[in-house]
Formats: sequence, C-alpha cells, structure tokens
Amino acid sequence: MKTPLYGMLCGIWQRFACLNDRFFRKNADFSGWMTQESAGFTKNHGNQYQPTTDALVRILKRFPISQEDHILDIGCGKGKAMYLMSRFPFGSIRGYDLSETLTHIANDNFSRLGLEQCRAFQADALEFQDYDAYNYFYLYNPFPEEVFHAMMDHLQESLKRRPRTCTMIYLHPVCHDYILRQTPFRLIWKKKSWIGWFDYNCYSNTP
Repeated sequence: MKTPLYGMLCGIWQRFACLNDRFFRKNADFSGWMTQESAGFTKNHGNQYQPTTDALVRILKRFPISQEDHILDIGCGKGKAMYLMSRFPFGSIRGYDLSETLTHIANDNFSRLGLEQCRAFQADALEFQDYDAYNYFYLYNPFPEEVFHAMMDHLQESLKRRPRTCTMIYLHPVCHDYILRQTPFRLIWKKKSWIGWFDYNCYSNTP
C-alpha cells in the first residue's frame, strides 16, 4: 500500500531529479512523472511514465556493445533510458511509446542534448511488429500483462523471421514468470535493489 510517506519521498525524489535535468541536462524534461491520463491513454493500455534509474549505465557496462548493436526502448516515455544508452556505441538507439505527447517530449530532449543517434516514435505495442532490426531490447514495466503478452508475441515472430542472439533488459520485471514459461528468453543476470521497482533482470535469446 502506498503511504503518505511514500508520496512525500517520491515528491522529493522527483524534485531533485528535475533540478538535475534543469542544471546538468540543458533543461531537458526526463524526470517529471506523467499519468496515463496526461499522456493520452488509459490504464488498460499502459502504465504511468516514471524515469529509468541511472543504474542502467552499470547494467549496460556488462555487455560488449558495438556499432553492430541496435537497441529498442519499448515504452520509451520521455527518453531517459535512451539518453543513458547514448553513452554506449550502439549503431542506433530507438524507442516507441503509445503516447504522442511523450515521444514529442523525448525527441525535444534529444534535440536539446544533441543526441542524433536517438529517436522516439509513436506506436502501439498491440500492433507494432518491426523488431527485426534490433538485437537489444529495454523495458521499464511499460504495460499491463495483456499488452506485454501481445508485445512478446510480436517479438517472438521477429525472432522466427530473423533468428539472432538478443538481449532484453527489464527494469521492475513484473512479467518475469511469463518470460521464462512462454518465451525463448532465459535469465542470465539480475540486479536486486532495496526498492522492488528498481530491480533489473537481463535475459538472452540464442537461436
């Protein structure tokens, strides 16, 4: 249950994160949370926007990333994760989100910071199927389970069309059991946190 103390701590955290955006990220807007209603969709289609944790950088350092690698942020929101990904030599960094408002904010953030390798676009996970170009995938608990299942079905069809080794990095992995039961991805590493929604799981698929 979310308590008043929880709300107060979240408010303080957001405040400091937004100040960091203002003074150290050229007034970008990565850190302000956004409800489903504000983003233009319902709770049945997606979860509210919260920024990815900076620990993603430590996760990505575990992998031998090169220009041959291409990453897709599934449910990218305002693009905080993609901003962190830009510190690594990915050949391309892309992200999609159901919200046109969020993708507009993400692309404005990238423009402010000169991140030409990053681009966000609007797409619905229930319909999006263009996964073939990517071998890294990132998620921060973006969807309810039904939407997550549909997204994974599309991703698995891509792996059948174009067999390849892929890595999936999943922050707050609420659908972990489903991944292990119903997909070819296997857990290869995890990072636990004292706050459950800061846990990272890393999965791999090898043809």
